[in-house]
Amino acid sequence: MRRGTQGWLLAGALLVLIGPAAAEYREVAVSNGGTISGRVRAAGELPVLPPHPVFKHQDNCGAAIADERLVAGQSGELRNAVVYLTGISAGKAVPRERALRLDNSKCAFVPHVLSASVGQTIEIHNSDPFLHDAHALLGSRTVFNVAIPKGRTVRRPLAYAGLIQLNCNVRHTWMQAYLYVAEHPYHAVTDDRGQFTLSEVPPGKYTLTVWHELLGSVDREVTVESGKTTTVDVDLKAVAPEASELHE
Repeated sequence: MRRGTQGWLLAGALLVLIGPAAAEYREVAVSNGGTISGRVRAAGELPVLPPHPVFKHQDNCGAAIADERLVAGQSGELRNAVVYLTGISAGKAVPRERALRLDNSKCAFVPHVLSASVGQTIEIHNSDPFLHDAHALLGSRTVFNVAIPKGRTVRRPLAYAGLIQLNCNVRHTWMQAYLYVAEHPYHAVTDDRGQFTLSEVPPGKYTLTVWHELLGSVDREVTVESGKTTTVDVDLKAVAPEASELHE
């Protein structure tokens, strides 16, 4: 990793789910579920990250690409935060028939952050006119490492829960994405407005976890009632490094 703030970055990334296996999730009919929705915001003064320099295939990708590790709106609306329930043992079925899609476009993984469930499939496409690679790491363990020729799509099943980091090893050293894989379907990634929704949640008390690549994670206790929407707004605070420190 070429970035100068490895410690700050990994403090958030390594908070994730490399530990004892979770109890097996049971799929049950949920006829009386509720909804959890809300907004995640980056609180405090945050730096504007400089773009990543591009060292290869500049004719297609340009001299630099945007740094998506910290994308926030004018009021701090935080994009690319992962929101998920911790410890839920039973609920709605995993949508196994729906595949996730990750593109390689102009020397970037698109989108930068995805969430999925064990049992789903990820489709990784290459829209660029040259070779890419997708190296998926769960901690230090390689989940898969596949070459993706131009115009091709490769598919891989998601069999392990946890936070997967994706890199391109074909000298596109700036390319990185995250894929959070849960045992259950109660997860989401915040949109451009920092918003998320978890639907068909069985009534009960849960822990809602919010994780962000640079701003770390926070837990909130939530109570879900039948047929009702529980609103949870979360602020993630951090002492951000100077923008000049974020690239070597």
